[in-house]
Amino acid sequence: MLLFVGCIFLAVSAFPYLVYGFGIIFGKKTGVPPTLNRLPFVSIIISAYNEANVIQRRVDNIALSSYPKEKYEVIFIDDCSDDDSFSIAEKAFSDAHMSFKLLRNERRCGTNRSYNRGLKSASYDIIVTTDADVFFEKNALKYLVSRLVSDDAIAAVCSDMFPLPSSEIHRTGKYEQKYRSVYGGMCGWESAHDSTYNFNGGLVAFKKDIFSEIREGKGADDANTAFEAIRRGFRAYYETSAVVFEEIPENLKGQSRQKIRRATRLIEATLGNLDVLRISRPFSRIFFPLRILMFTVSPLLFFLGIGISVVGLLISSVSIIYVGIGIGLILGILGLSRFAQSFVVNQYYLLRGLLRLGSDVSVWESTSKKGDNI
Repeated sequence: MLLFVGCIFLAVSAFPYLVYGFGIIFGKKTGVPPTLNRLPFVSIIISAYNEANVIQRRVDNIALSSYPKEKYEVIFIDDCSDDDSFSIAEKAFSDAHMSFKLLRNERRCGTNRSYNRGLKSASYDIIVTTDADVFFEKNALKYLVSRLVSDDAIAAVCSDMFPLPSSEIHRTGKYEQKYRSVYGGMCGWESAHDSTYNFNGGLVAFKKDIFSEIREGKGADDANTAFEAIRRGFRAYYETSAVVFEEIPENLKGQSRQKIRRATRLIEATLGNLDVLRISRPFSRIFFPLRILMFTVSPLLFFLGIGISVVGLLISSVSIIYVGIGIGLILGILGLSRFAQSFVVNQYYLLRGLLRLGSDVSVWESTSKKGDNI
């Protein structure tokens, strides 16, 4: 009986993932963004804290983008770094011969408030926010902005994100690569039908006339931007052809800090925007309820189901235990063990995120090593 109850809990916890798996395989796809005859002017806002080791590479990466330099300005906001981030950024932007503005916060503000300060200084109507320690593919910015301005119904767009190739040699990078390959497909499926709020903060573009500011309360700034677009009747789009890379911490402790912080902010944004459920559109009727179940109910049921199932196995016959071992071996032979491990680890991060609700994670510290091998 206990084994049966445990399996029921596990089945319910897996339900939203099975729905999304079906959608990824058989559902509508986003397609390639349209090609624009003329790219618009954009303001790129970067908020940074202690990024001295990567600023030069980051500026070089932006300069190598296929987006024309004369079509953008960069607003760099130093969030009270205690290293040389500000002075290095000033020299790097000057040497790159691009239009830029440098701002320095008088006290630690965090991402949301820093971006809002940058918004007030922005010269153009298309706003791009990006992290200081991520790296674009050459056409990422062009694809992102092209999707944004291709449809008046789209108010915000984010890029896909993967680990830097150098990160994939580590176990943490391999797990994150597997997770991201599924994550992007889920968000792409949502976007093809309506909208997603599961934005990556590495690269986001939105229309300034729709967003005068980013919510500074709890929750991920990128998710809150997407929610605001949806609340106002617009679409929030996940552009899978625009790719950004980030470095993944090599050790599990560093990755856990990063993932738990992100999970906490995403869950806070989810629970802080439940009013969107009242809107009559596919996002509110289908995708958002599944996401609520995925982020708040599934982790609890998953680990509860695991515990009950283990107890049920221990008091069951030996033959049932052999069946469980056999299923595990089959998963390994089919190459599903890494995916299964990634799933379990993700449930752990979500559970830890749930337990951290109420703690202040708005003022961040980077978890990447920012070494010379980036």
